[in-house]
Amino acid sequence: MKKSEKLFLFTITPVQDFISQSRKLRDLLGSSQILTDLSAIGMKICEDAGAQVVFPYFTQGDTNRSYPNRFMVKFANVDKRRLEELAKTIENSMKNHLQEAVHIDHPQILKHIENYFTFYWAWCDMENDYKRAFDTVEKRLAGAKNTRFFRQLGDGLGEVGRKCSVCGERNVIVHNGLKLPDIQIRRDDPIREKRTYIVQKGEGLCGVCYLKRIYGKKSFESTAEIAMMHILHRLDMEQFPHLKKDAQLLYEENLTSEYFRKNGIDGDLKVYQKEFANFEKVRKDLGLKSTSYYAVIMFDGDSMGEWLSGKKLKDPSQTEKFHRYLSQKLGEFAAYVKSEIGAPKGVTVYAGGEDFLGFVNLHALFDVVQMLRSKWDEIVADPLNSEFDFVEDEKMTFSAGVVLAHYKTPLGAVLRKAREAEKAAKEYRATKNMLCITAMKRSGDRRSSFVDFSQLHLLPKILQQLQENFSDKFMNVLDEEFEVLGSPMEEMVQIELKRLLKRAKLRDDVSIEPLYEALSELLSMDYLQKAPANFYQQSVIANFVNNLYLLRFIKRQFV
Repeated sequence: MKKSEKLFLFTITPVQDFISQSRKLRDLLGSSQILTDLSAIGMKICEDAGAQVVFPYFTQGDTNRSYPNRFMVKFANVDKRRLEELAKTIENSMKNHLQEAVHIDHPQILKHIENYFTFYWAWCDMENDYKRAFDTVEKRLAGAKNTRFFRQLGDGLGEVGRKCSVCGERNVIVHNGLKLPDIQIRRDDPIREKRTYIVQKGEGLCGVCYLKRIYGKKSFESTAEIAMMHILHRLDMEQFPHLKKDAQLLYEENLTSEYFRKNGIDGDLKVYQKEFANFEKVRKDLGLKSTSYYAVIMFDGDSMGEWLSGKKLKDPSQTEKFHRYLSQKLGEFAAYVKSEIGAPKGVTVYAGGEDFLGFVNLHALFDVVQMLRSKWDEIVADPLNSEFDFVEDEKMTFSAGVVLAHYKTPLGAVLRKAREAEKAAKEYRATKNMLCITAMKRSGDRRSSFVDFSQLHLLPKILQQLQENFSDKFMNVLDEEFEVLGSPMEEMVQIELKRLLKRAKLRDDVSIEPLYEALSELLSMDYLQKAPANFYQQSVIANFVNNLYLLRFIKRQFV
């Protein structure tokens, strides 16, 4: 067979369901790490075979990186048969890695894992035209993914029995005290996992969800720990040896015999309660307030398909150079973000470059979002504009969704809402480049607001003024007044806003100007953008008021 220069594209599916079907933060971290490790295995095999990785930016042995579920490499001199052999080698190596990661030689667990993932690949001759080859290999891969293969469960008889507590799709294979039907016991031979930090009492997992639960590092943060990081960072938790085992024990509502039974906690409840009382005294002496809420940040590069296609380049012949440079810059950005976001700010679940998922303490929320945006411009967008000429002087941006959630809210629901917020941010206006923030209150109230990234610096300024100098009751008055008027003129709102702020001062010596100026700038941007009919069907004034309500909600978590 003829050897030639070729592009080779490989992808692992499914992704969104695999990540979103998570009950605990350790499930989410495990699923992200699995995809990263599988992609790293594939890229290493290709590099060892003489290929150059084009996308993403890859360094063998770097365990501090996150990689997407797909990669593209360039072979200088290879034939079709060799590519097919390499593709099968990659697939088999990935399957072997997953089987070894389970640490249990159980036929049904291994079958669940083997049947779950599907691997697709495509290749194309370069013929001295990288852009044409890239477009072709993308289309071929899309065509391959349209052909779905499936295997019958239970030798064509299906699966009968109790389903997994996390995904609800496959039968329970690993459980902790579940009563399962006899037919399921005979056919699946389920096993009991007594470690309650792996499988809670009354919980059952399929092979895939069990793999996510046990994968990777042994110690994982919880959503309760993220919510309390601002306190945990300040206190010496060695003073509280019982409470430090589980961050949920830092909330009095969990110091019950039922919680202890469900989570397999041994010991005298009264000892824990006494230790909690000491913890509360130390916390209050330091002026720290407990909060039950944390933030999820999810962002994705805007119009990445168009950027990668080369359509935005004035000189499309630079597409390969652009891909390599972009890959390098996204890799640098991802590495910086992953090293920057840790305790007491939060934890990075995934930082692949053009997309990000992280859990953040509320006290660090605005600092983290502003850091992400400024470093994106500094490391990615600005260098690209210096290196290449783009049509209409465009700049690469991202849109983000932020969700504020209670630590007990089901994680799957929080992740779905974060993805909805990210999508709403992209749909808010044609140029995208927006931030959507949604508060998921435990009461069931859902309120969302949209912020241009150029406005973001205003939110912490407004929040500080609300915390120190103003009552927030003026928001209700403003909302009620302009709900009746509909879409008032901007000047009308500013006049009324100034009047209400004068009445909302907590002290006579407080100046309204710092808060009024920040609110006026926030309001002006909403009027400038005309707040189109969007996902949440918000008017100009409604979005402004929702931003105020959002800041009030955060304020009440802090004071």
